[in-house]
Amino acid sequence: MHHVLPGKLIVYLNYFHVFCCSSSAVDVSKNSSHTLPCQSRHIYCLKCLQKSMNEYIQSNTAPVCHSTLCDYELSRYDVACLPLEADMIKRLLTCVKSTQRAKCPLCSFYVDFNIMDDLQKHAATCNSENFIPCEYCHCPYNIYQLDDHSRQCRIVPSSQQQQALIDFILPRTKYPLTAQQIRVFIEHRKKTRLPLDPHSIIETLAEFDSAFPLEVPTRVCDICMDTCVYDDIFVFGCEEHHKLCYGCFETSCTTKMNSNEILTCGMCAYELQEGEIKQLRVSADQKKQYLDYQIQKTFNAYAGSTRGVIKCPNQACKWVAEAQNPNDRFQVQCPLCGYEFCSLCNQQYHFRTTCQQIPEITQRWFFWCNTERGNYWQARAQQDASFREQLEDFERQRAANIQRNQELAQRYNELLADENFKAQNCRLCPHCQRVVQRLSGCDSMVCGQNYHGGDQQSGCGQRFQWPQAHPYVPITNTGPQQVANNLAAPEQQKLIVHQGVQCDTCHNEVQGIRFDCVHCASLIFCEKCEQRSTLEHSNAIRDQQKQQHVFQLISQPLN
Repeated sequence: MHHVLPGKLIVYLNYFHVFCCSSSAVDVSKNSSHTLPCQSRHIYCLKCLQKSMNEYIQSNTAPVCHSTLCDYELSRYDVACLPLEADMIKRLLTCVKSTQRAKCPLCSFYVDFNIMDDLQKHAATCNSENFIPCEYCHCPYNIYQLDDHSRQCRIVPSSQQQQALIDFILPRTKYPLTAQQIRVFIEHRKKTRLPLDPHSIIETLAEFDSAFPLEVPTRVCDICMDTCVYDDIFVFGCEEHHKLCYGCFETSCTTKMNSNEILTCGMCAYELQEGEIKQLRVSADQKKQYLDYQIQKTFNAYAGSTRGVIKCPNQACKWVAEAQNPNDRFQVQCPLCGYEFCSLCNQQYHFRTTCQQIPEITQRWFFWCNTERGNYWQARAQQDASFREQLEDFERQRAANIQRNQELAQRYNELLADENFKAQNCRLCPHCQRVVQRLSGCDSMVCGQNYHGGDQQSGCGQRFQWPQAHPYVPITNTGPQQVANNLAAPEQQKLIVHQGVQCDTCHNEVQGIRFDCVHCASLIFCEKCEQRSTLEHSNAIRDQQKQQHVFQLISQPLN
């Protein structure tokens, strides 16, 4: 059914009276007319259409369906589809003011089609039949890619999942919107428990045409006093949570750097952290310049002070930061070079173990991989034929273990050398138990630096006298029989059950020896899966160009 304007449109069979001239019936099947995509689907004969569009060109006004009877404004795509001469289309496009996008009939999203070729190119690659929305970010993915995407998407923060949805919707709305507007709209739908799939959001927004239905929160910059949307305001980590627009944020940093001052909040003395500097909306080179400058200024400020600091142990890196509690042990990832280390011992970070336990655990793991694993399985297979499969698997994997064992041997030898050096030259800080070395001079010490300043290292910054510090006690360079003697005999070990603890490979409750990776937050293997699983883990760590991980052998249940 077509909309009827009195005296203008009469419908019978395949013939229509056209919208303007009403002179004679037009057969729409013979390309003698054109239907405009307004809500009423008004029909023009080609002569009237050309005359009407020429008037808009002459007056340089936005083309609409009819100047007095229908205010539907033509988009660039609508104009490109008109059956007019190419030169006239080109001139008419300069008059278009509408930002409306065309709707793809295949995927039902709105896309920027400026010419018919754009639609044809899009249609050639558009296939929405096999697309399913991700349950985490709600973006549609091909059914064959959905599982891989979902495994990655479920572990990212919810804010990142929402940003992915915003980025997907942004170029596909009927009228262009800002990322902040879409974010506000999504939050509103969350509160009202409405669907978050892109089609539902986009079609709801399309009902409002170019008008956005919600109020976008804004904030006044504390310096220039301009009103900005929240996305364009940076909130500092100071107690007052000062808020600056990104332009004033950059200007403040540039001014302080030119004045040789440490970078701070633009409104107070709060010193900027690396994460805050990285939020600057500047080029990568400028950002690096700000970061390098701040690191050097921070280092100079800490040198000679008694504040606790953490310094990246990578000799080629300059990163240093103040430690809020220098005696706490936590994982540190250097924001400059990416090196991960323990805040206390500067070694590869270790979970569920103290810094003092790591040398012994490393030694025990080295002996297990080199000799004790084979001895253990030979004894188990002699006592129980069901374990012969594990012994045979051990023999098959012997060659594959060579590189891993060589790397462990190198790490173990470096450990012994380091232990020997510490025993002869170092002691433990009486305040934080870090290993400290006195190079020369008197007995007055400051943990983490020379007593009179300089040579900044990780330390708690406390002062003490060298005789007060306890000697460093190294692990002994013994054979495997001395470090493995707390394992139960194989016939007894098979009776031990670690209740409630599952192997990450077979997912069965762990029986016998339990193997915990001390460098992973949670990675546990049972003794049957240990050889293959730890070898695969070792290869993965090598591919990442990281130091080999060490596993702790737990022979008795911990609870």
